[in-house]
Amino acid sequence: MLAIMEPPPGLEEEFNDWYDTEHLPQRQGLPGFLTANRWICTTGFPRSLAIYDLRALSVLDDPAYRAVAGAQSTPWSRRLLARTARAGRIRVEAERITPGDSLSLPQDNVNCLLVARYPGAGPGFAPAATSRFATLGRLAQCRLFAAPGGHEYWVLAEFAGPVGFDTLADAVGDIAGTAATFFNLYAPYRPSAG
Repeated sequence: MLAIMEPPPGLEEEFNDWYDTEHLPQRQGLPGFLTANRWICTTGFPRSLAIYDLRALSVLDDPAYRAVAGAQSTPWSRRLLARTARAGRIRVEAERITPGDSLSLPQDNVNCLLVARYPGAGPGFAPAATSRFATLGRLAQCRLFAAPGGHEYWVLAEFAGPVGFDTLADAVGDIAGTAATFFNLYAPYRPSAG
């Protein structure tokens, strides 16, 4: 699951406090949430990204999750989520279709992350995307996800070293005739001390 949000101007510090001290730790403690980490956009919009590796999408129907989500969220969560919804928020639930059971790499091992959405892709998209991303230098891991319905794909490509946005756009901005409509480059989020 991806949570992509834009804190409104003047709310960034509180947004980060909420994410660091309440929201992310709460999600990390839920059954079926295997990883939870944050990223900051260096090229693109919205700026804030959280990636949650789940045991399965059915975790989002679990009573433990429902007890802390939506109307059951804390007052702080409801207030901030309402404000980010107006400023820009995307939630993506998708199943990983690439082989293996890899999770997000530890952020200390990742220099940058490309998140790309390819809507309306045909049946040959997945093998073409896997092949094209495999040619990229400094690629540490590439995972491909399909949204329900199977015609929208999301790619999470983690890089061990710096890569140029324009280089990525030229190499993988369009795959098998499907152009990315969301194409953001992120750096690992580091909470500020103090």
